[in-house]
Parts: sequence; C-alpha cells; structure tokens
Amino acid sequence: MGGKVILAHDLGTTGNKASLYDQEGKLIKSCYRAYETHYPNPGWVEQRPEDWWQALIDSTQEVLTDSGIDPGQILGLSFSGQMMAGIPVDKDGKVLQESIMIWADHRSGPQAEAIEKKIGWEKYYQTTGAGMAIPLYPIAKILWLKEHAPEVYKQTYKFLGAKDILIQRLTGRFATDYSDASNTGLLDIHKRAWAADLIKDVGIDLDKLSDEILPSHTVIGKVGKQAAGELGLVEGTPVVLGGGDVSCAALGAGVIDKGSAYNYIGSASWLAIASPQPIADEKMRPFTLCHVVPERYVVQVAMFSAGVAFEWFRDQVCLKEGLEAEASDKDAYDIMTELASASPPGAQGLLFLPNMRPGGAPHNNLNDKGAIVGLTLSHTRGDILRAVLEGITFNIRLMCEAMEQQAGAPFSELRMIGGGSKSALWRDIEASILNKNIVTLSAHQEANVLGASIIAGVALGVFDSFADGVSKYVKRSETIEPKEEWSKVYEQQFPIFNRAYTALCPVNDDLTQIRNPLDD
Repeated sequence: MGGKVILAHDLGTTGNKASLYDQEGKLIKSCYRAYETHYPNPGWVEQRPEDWWQALIDSTQEVLTDSGIDPGQILGLSFSGQMMAGIPVDKDGKVLQESIMIWADHRSGPQAEAIEKKIGWEKYYQTTGAGMAIPLYPIAKILWLKEHAPEVYKQTYKFLGAKDILIQRLTGRFATDYSDASNTGLLDIHKRAWAADLIKDVGIDLDKLSDEILPSHTVIGKVGKQAAGELGLVEGTPVVLGGGDVSCAALGAGVIDKGSAYNYIGSASWLAIASPQPIADEKMRPFTLCHVVPERYVVQVAMFSAGVAFEWFRDQVCLKEGLEAEASDKDAYDIMTELASASPPGAQGLLFLPNMRPGGAPHNNLNDKGAIVGLTLSHTRGDILRAVLEGITFNIRLMCEAMEQQAGAPFSELRMIGGGSKSALWRDIEASILNKNIVTLSAHQEANVLGASIIAGVALGVFDSFADGVSKYVKRSETIEPKEEWSKVYEQQFPIFNRAYTALCPVNDDLTQIRNPLDD
C-alpha cells in the first residue's frame, strides 16, 4: 500500500489503541496495548504515565509492522485521550510522580468541600460546566497534591492532561486543547479561557496551567528525533493536538449537530448530545465540554462503572470461563455473554446496581456502591451476568431520560458505540430497556480513535471541514429495534431498580464511614 495514511491513538482507561486510516476512511489496522490501573487505597485510582508511553511505542510499532505501512506514508498523527488527570511535569516535561491520579480517583473530598465553600456550587457549575462530583476534577486533585505533596506542587512547571504529556514528549510543546481543558473544572466554558478569578480564589497558581489552549485541529508540532527513534516514525512527522475522549467519540459517532445523540459503553459509559451552547441544570447536573468541532459543545452525563463491572466479574467470578478462553480461541467476554444469553429477560428476578465506581450520573453520589439484589440459590452465573448487563443499562436509561429533558424532546434513536456495542445481546437489551431504536456504526468500536483521525484529516487538509470528514468516515451499520416481550419485563423491573437504589443509599452511607481494620 503506497498511499498516505493517518495514524490516530486512543489513550483510554485500560490501554492505548493505535489505528491507521486511509484518506477514504477505511481502517487499515488497529493494535492495542493494555496497561494496569492501581487501587492503593479506597478512592485512590492511579496509573503510571511511563506505562502510557510504552503502550504508545509498542502499539505504534506493531500497527506499522502488521500493516506493512512505511513510516514515510504517515501524513500525521493525532490523539483521543482520557481526561481529568492534572499531571505534574517539570520544565523538561518529566512527570514528577511515578504513579498519578486518573479521572476516577476521588481522594480529594476535603479539597472539594473547600472549593464549594469558597466558590459556591452554583457559581462553580455555571462557570465551568463541571457537573460531576468535584473530587473527580483536576481542580480538586491539584489542591490535594498541593496539601499532601507540597514539594511536587512546588516543582511543577505545568499540570497537563494525559494525551498532552505524550504530545509534549513527542514535540516539546506544553499545550492542551479546548475539549480537554473544559473537563478540568478550571476553564470558563463560556469564555473558553482559564477561569482566572476562580483559580486564584481556590489557591492554584494560574501559571502552572497550560499557557496555550488551542483548537483540537491545531498542528502542535513535529515528532522529534528521540521520539521518532523510539516509536519507529519519521522525524518531523506532524503531530495534531487532538481532543478528549468524549468529544472525539462524538465526532467519531457523527454527533456534530443539534438533535443527535450517542451512548458510549466502555469501562465507563456516557450519553452525550451536540449543542450550540452550554447547558446547565443543577438537578440533573449534565456537564458541558467544548466539542472538538469549533463553536460547538458536547453536553454529557456519565456513569463510571459500566464495562469495568463486567470486567470485574470476569476476573473475580468467572474464573472457569477465563480458563476456557485461555485454552481456546474464544474471548472470555464472548463466553460470559453466551451464559447471559441463556438467562431470560429480567434474569430470573435478579437486579444489579452497577455503582462499583461511585460518583457518576444520575445521582453523583460518591458513597454509592455496587449490589446484587434478589439473589437466591436457584440463580446461575448466567443470571448474574445478564443482571449485570441489564443493571448497567437501567442506569443508562436514567441518563437518557435526563438528557432528553435537556434536549426538550425524546431521541428517536441512539447511536451506540464502544466495546459494549460489540455484543449483540447488549444491543438488544439496550434497545428494549430504553424502548428506542439503537443504531450501530461501521466503526462502532473505533469511535474515539476515528474522531481523532478526522481531526487530523481536517488539520492536514484531507477534509474541507469536520462535516466533510464525518460524511466520508462515519457510516451507519445496523438498526436494532426493541423486543416487545423484553420491554414488558423491563418496564416492570425499572421502578424496582430505582427503589432498590434509594433503599440502599443509607446503607452505603454507613458502610462508607466504616474504617478498614487493616488501616488501624
């Protein structure tokens, strides 16, 4: 293959995906490298940035080798990245901690309380658009670091996002894009600039944030000599800034105009719409991000425990299925889904509350916990696994109802993307629980990285506009209609699911207050 191609990376929560696309939108090859997440204490969720860099190297080298693409064919590379990190780096771009807080870390509760007292929730939310629990945002994480690791804070030249530290290492530039900056709790979402007064009031040094906040389709620099040697790229290859995963996924799903919506199911799940302006609702607490498409916004609600809950059951409960997968060519998730398929809709009266990572929509409660309700000796692993998929999707329905209120009308259909959309069973469950048509895309598992590639295409002149890129790259694949008999069962279960959550709230509050005896 001798034509020019685009290299796009998706730096996700569980690993990095490298993908090569030709200029007509055909996926040539994808390669993936996983990395570990560490949970050293309750509420602490960490990763090692050096693992990200190694995953970037390995996935780039593998995708080039497996595809037969010559590095000289690469027009440029771009990124979609996990957000909400706030990583301390020195003037050389060196990360000052071996392991850093990622988005799901919520140890900074006391700092979040201080922010609310100083700023007030309404002012904070209206200014920043940040509707999730404050401890999840870099504004609180940076303050935690300032209090508990003051020497690190003092040495910090800039706090950068996850994708931005990789870009700095590639190009030497310290910068971020609007979409990533808008999910820090530090950006004035209306002015698209750092909220200087708010930042000063909470006690963060403004000069420790990126001097440059730029459009996602900015060519931020070129791959330097050392990085080119490590990744196997040509020195001088253009690097496009890219964007945060939510906005990149919106672009990759073709959600760039008002009225369209998508649901992403990966380790987390979110539901988002495109909007010409920010949307704020203090009850529903959607959060507004800058879109990677100029002058547009992405309005989103998110839950943090979706595919990661299914992964937990794979690792902790379905050991037999894991061994079977290792001994065959099957994927453990496929085996688990087969078991779940054998259970009827409603999982024999079993409910799963999916809040194993707390703090997400629609309740935004950091004391939330996961639960299985209704378990009896007659239930099987298949029933449990189906209940897990259904419980996650019941929560997605709550998010969907909240977003439809914001949009002012129900969605006629919902685009489903991410790893969860790979499962035919999950697609049927979602259509039937939401009672609406679910649309999959030809690149349904690739939306984040597809969005990053469209950004690169706009930046490098492959596309005339973002709409042009969407028309060439984003293709509808299948429409899944609700199963009437399934929907009847789910309509009976849905209010019970909601009552179960409410009933367990005081129990979870009490459990949160119990100290781990090993900490004594």
